[in-house]
Amino acid sequence: MSPGTATGCGYPSRVLRTVRIGVAAALLAAVLVLAGCGGSDTLSKQEYTDAVSNTRDRVDYALTQITVGHGTTQVLIDRMENASKLVEEAADDLDGKGSAAGFEDETDRLVQAFRDLATQLDATASDASQPGMEHLLDARALEFPGWTTANHILAKLKQQGIAVEPIGSH
Repeated sequence: MSPGTATGCGYPSRVLRTVRIGVAAALLAAVLVLAGCGGSDTLSKQEYTDAVSNTRDRVDYALTQITVGHGTTQVLIDRMENASKLVEEAADDLDGKGSAAGFEDETDRLVQAFRDLATQLDATASDASQPGMEHLLDARALEFPGWTTANHILAKLKQQGIAVEPIGSH
């Protein structure tokens, strides 16, 4: 008998068995993907509240680190760059968690606001590190539109029953 044909005992050949196992594995994988066994982007309202609150706390912590202690202009620039990275990581983590049903748009906007804030922190640090531009950090308060936008979204989420506080000014 040639390979791939049935044997004399009524059992399929080794090639045919291998093909059947491959087809069965592919079907099982497809069923698992369609059933959502790979995870879900829909969180319960409490899980979503926890995710947003955790992200907000991480962003607040990052911003607090900018103003901790005293130091040179370069120390302040380094702190801003580090805060930028922490805010970006927090945004990425929130984006990866998904959202509760009905909060998809707010989640997308909040993630983008945090990413914008991270970019703004990094850009300000970069600008201030240029010779003659150190005075940018002498202002009593720097304005970051991403922070303002994030706080507007957090306030809207709070109105919709998500227990989260705004990010404080530092």
